[in-house]
Amino acid sequence: MSKKEKMSQIISRELLTMIETGQLSPGAKLPTEMELAARFGVSRIPIREALSVLRAAGVISSRQGGGSYVEETAGSALLQRIRIESDDVEGIKHLFEMRKILEPEAAYLAALRRTPEQLERMKQVLKLLENESVDQGKSGMKADIEFHRAIILATQNPIMIQMLESLSSLYERALKITLQPNTELERKRKAVYKEHQNILLAIEAEEPELAKIQCTIHLKNAEKKLSLFLKDYPI
Repeated sequence: MSKKEKMSQIISRELLTMIETGQLSPGAKLPTEMELAARFGVSRIPIREALSVLRAAGVISSRQGGGSYVEETAGSALLQRIRIESDDVEGIKHLFEMRKILEPEAAYLAALRRTPEQLERMKQVLKLLENESVDQGKSGMKADIEFHRAIILATQNPIMIQMLESLSSLYERALKITLQPNTELERKRKAVYKEHQNILLAIEAEEPELAKIQCTIHLKNAEKKLSLFLKDYPI
């Protein structure tokens, strides 16, 4: 076990394995938090964190009436862990450290500085993301990258823009990991689209603090998914 690996990550991967192997079938209700805590010999806190990671990945969902359920489309073919080189894991970890610093502030500045033309470009790209991801069931990776690029451009900050361009290939590798599993998870695709829409609405309303918060929420959810698929990725 990695020194940085948290108990919640171990539990989330164990639950994922149970889903992959059919021990928890699509549509099945998961044991309660108390039952899972007893099973793993831990408090309910790491159980809640583990379930949060699985929800962020679109593997399970909460339903009215209480409880967590395995998504109907969460089969073994969908949930095979993504294999990447260890060097990429380290690079993607560093990328997300940078994104959490850069992008919320970029959303903040975009809400203050964006031009009408730049706002319209964001709306066009968001519509493309909706068409590809929500309507067609694709990953929407290119539209996702272009949306975040449009926000950076709206900061009017040439250093930020140059930094984004220099990291484009690493962005693509990271997004492939976080978005590809969504192609068969309609609920998750809609959730990711909604996160982008919330960022845009805050920028449109010229609400910089809200834009910053919405961007932080989006990145945190993406990072939770990375922690599930990348064994040595700490959260």
